[in-house]
Amino acid sequence: MPYLQNAASFIVETLFNLALYIVLIRFWMQWARADFRNQFGQFIITATNPLVVPIRRIIPAIGKVDSATVIVAIAVAIIKLIVLQLIFGGGFGNASILKVLTLAVAIVIDSSIYIFMGAIIIGIIASWVNPGSYHPILGIAHSISEPIMAPARRLLPPMGGIDFSPMLVFLFLGVLRILLVGPIYGLNV
Repeated sequence: MPYLQNAASFIVETLFNLALYIVLIRFWMQWARADFRNQFGQFIITATNPLVVPIRRIIPAIGKVDSATVIVAIAVAIIKLIVLQLIFGGGFGNASILKVLTLAVAIVIDSSIYIFMGAIIIGIIASWVNPGSYHPILGIAHSISEPIMAPARRLLPPMGGIDFSPMLVFLFLGVLRILLVGPIYGLNV
């Protein structure tokens, strides 16, 4: 029986993580004012509009923060937790709503950090393979990563034609995961 639970857990985690990443990419594209007028941007909008638009009618954006997209991301994380709990335990026992909510927020923050890391890795690989080229995903990856890469480049400018700022950003994101996400996960033990 654990083999079936593990297989079901793997499928559920994969599908819900994919949905969560798509919603979070929409959020970070809006936050970074990335260009949605390409194939990838249109895919993100088309995939998330059925969930985001109805909520946006009720809950407006707060400044640069698209509240509806954040709520959808947290809801996806909550549903993922509920489905995984049903697969493994059948219920939540004494888990409170607040506990599930904080765990969902930790999952959303953790996934956002991984999106930044992925965008930086895409940019690094593209600069090695075909520097100066354009692809819709490269443009979006650059738009998402540039708000955190620009301060790092000012702090650590390229030396001898090599840009070491991604290492500085990865160090910062790793520390952020340890100091911010870790304690939130720790609250739910």
